[in-house]
This record gives sequence, C-alpha cells and structure tokens, in this order.
Amino acid sequence: MQMRLPVSQWNLFAMGCVLVGLLEFAPALAQSPLPLRITDIHGQSIQGNLVSLDQDVLVYKSSEATKGEDVSKKTEEILRIDRSGNPPKRSSDPSTIKAGLTDGSVLSLQKIEGKEKNWTIQLDDKLAQNGFAGELKYLKLKKLDAKGEDAWEAYVREEIKSDALIVVRPGGALDRVDGVVKEIRDGKVQFDVDGQIVEASVDRLAGVLWYRKQLPAKVKGFSVRLSNGSSLVAQKTRIVEDSLQLGGSWGDSLVVPLEWLDSIDCGLDKLAWLSTLTPIESRSTNQGGFGDFDAVLAKTTKPRWIKGDGPNQDLLFSGPGEYLFRAPEGMTKLQTRIQRATEAEARSAISIEVWVDDQIAMRKEIAPDEDSFDLEVPIASEKKIKLVLANKSALNVGTRAVWRQPRLSK
Repeated sequence: MQMRLPVSQWNLFAMGCVLVGLLEFAPALAQSPLPLRITDIHGQSIQGNLVSLDQDVLVYKSSEATKGEDVSKKTEEILRIDRSGNPPKRSSDPSTIKAGLTDGSVLSLQKIEGKEKNWTIQLDDKLAQNGFAGELKYLKLKKLDAKGEDAWEAYVREEIKSDALIVVRPGGALDRVDGVVKEIRDGKVQFDVDGQIVEASVDRLAGVLWYRKQLPAKVKGFSVRLSNGSSLVAQKTRIVEDSLQLGGSWGDSLVVPLEWLDSIDCGLDKLAWLSTLTPIESRSTNQGGFGDFDAVLAKTTKPRWIKGDGPNQDLLFSGPGEYLFRAPEGMTKLQTRIQRATEAEARSAISIEVWVDDQIAMRKEIAPDEDSFDLEVPIASEKKIKLVLANKSALNVGTRAVWRQPRLSK
C-alpha cells in the first residue's frame, strides 16, 4: 500500500529537497571573502578584502565602506597586509624541498622535475604547476640535523665556479661534487662531471647548487608568504574567484588557493625596520657613581629592543644611552615616536639627538611635562647613524623613554 501526501505537503517536501541540494552545493557557489588587515606606513590599520595588488596600486573592498565598494590606495603608502581571523590550515603532508630562486623567493615543494627555467613543481599533493620559469639558485632536498644544517648553509654562502651536488656521506657528513646540472627527472639528477653524465638519486643528496655569474639587482616588489612555508617576491597579485594569482620574475603563471595567503610585505624596497638591522653599538652613558658596579649597570641599562604595539619592535632607552647603526642603501629618512615610559612618576628634561656620521642632524629637548613627540629627520644612505638620549641631571631620574616602531624609508 502506497502512502500519498497531499499536494501542499508534496510541495513542501520538494522545496526541502531543493534547499538541501543548494546547501550542499553552497561552497561551490559562494566564495568566502578573505579578511585582511592592511597596515600603512604610519602604523594605521584598515580592515578589508584584497582584490588586487601591483607595483603601484592596492585595490581592496573595505569592511567599513557601504555596499562593499572597491577602494584604491597607492602601494607606496602600504607597509604590509596580514590575514586576520583563523589561520589557514596547514598541509598534513608538509613539504620538505626548499627551492631558492635568484630573486630571493623560496618555494616549499613536495616534488620538482625539469631543467633550466622549465620546471614542473608539486606544491602539495593536489597542486602541480607546469612550465614554471623561475631561475633556481639552490634546491634543498631534505631536512638535516643541526650539524648538517650548518654545513649546508656554509655551502650555500660559498662562492662557487660551477654547479654542484651536495652529497650525504655515510654517517651524515656532507660533501660537494662540482659539475653541471642537466636535468632532474624521476627522482634523479642528471649531472655532468668532466664530460661524463651520471645520475644521482635525490635520496642521497642534501641538495643542488647552481652557478650564477652575477645575481640580478635587488628585485622590487613585495614578499608574499604562503601557509605552506613559501615566500615569494612578486610584482603582481590578484584574486580570481578562490585563487591567488602571483606574477614575478618567473612570469604571471603561479596560481595557488586563496586560503594559502598568510601575509604580504609591501616594504621590501621602501622601508626598513630598525630592529631588523645589525647594530654597530648599543651602550649606556649613565654615570651612576657606583664604582666597579657601574659596568654591570651599563649592561642592563643599555638601549634594547622590546615587543611593540605595532608590526615591529620598540627601542627602549632605560636612561641616557647611544644606539649606533648603518643606514641601508637608498634609505634617506628616519621616523619614530619618542614616548616617555608610562610607569615613570618623576620626570626630568631629556635631550634627543640624531647624528649622521660626525654631524648632528637633529637635537630636541623633551620638557618634563611633555609625554611624546614625533620624530622625522633626514639621514644619509649607507652612513653611520647614532641615536642619543641624554640628561643634564646626575640622578637620571625619569629619563626612561621608548622609541616606537623606528623605521627608515626612502
């Protein structure tokens, strides 16, 4: 006996089936926007969704704008773009191959085959790319122990006159064999050693090095970090549906899932954080009058880096001191905000100075009733820059100050 439903109930049943089907198909129809935090060169943050990015303009959909209009902003005003919200899912089968390119990019791969500027790369178990035209500088084929990592880094830094295989010897020691890389195919490297072609299994290699006559000038662009561990120097980035299209020295053909995007650093050629530069000297100039104990105090009160509120670190002067560094090539301006430490109850007048080599570029006194001031001073590229905090009082009470997010720019 068959049970018949009234027409109205059949309609409801049919609509329910359609709704279930749509819900099952929804992930394919709807595209989840990728929430991003955009930080400009002044440290201000904007929430939005990336549309496109090239050398000149960032286009994004602002979270604050009505109707989700596209907003354009000059890339010279953008410092970095970070994924906000939950981090992307990492691959359950992590990549072990690291491919370093001559432009400074590093790709994390599961597999690579091909030859000079014509590679097939396997980014994960579901994503392969044919015809990748990146110029390889090195290929690190496996993880090594601490001793092996040190040896590998030494080989990469060493100036070579030919291509080379870095072989893992019995016991784990590394050795270099010079020659010419012909092709990588089927888990083997075809290698020319004095006119004889040999095939070396990648299982026995720590990596491969390529001889490059001269590395190109530093490539302009931005560094795109992906969740699989890759870091790419790109000149173009565009969102197409659920994919991230990247263009760089390898061409315009690299496409990865949008959910892989971790961050985009837009400050490669326009800005340098002072905290990332190696200091020449950092010292306290506090004359405490404690005899031999002054040397101990000087070590603990010299300028040091602390966690900042923005994208980078703050420089803390616990008292009078000096911080000396060399300005990178092309950088002509120093910017920061100098702020008294909030925990200080007593206050003294402090003097702030910036020196370029042996010439003073700026001097400013902060009165006891002043909390902070914004510093922007011209400097000279590749010159020694000295930051000074001084105080006339012998007690040095209330001189503790923080240099917020100090940075150098063009």
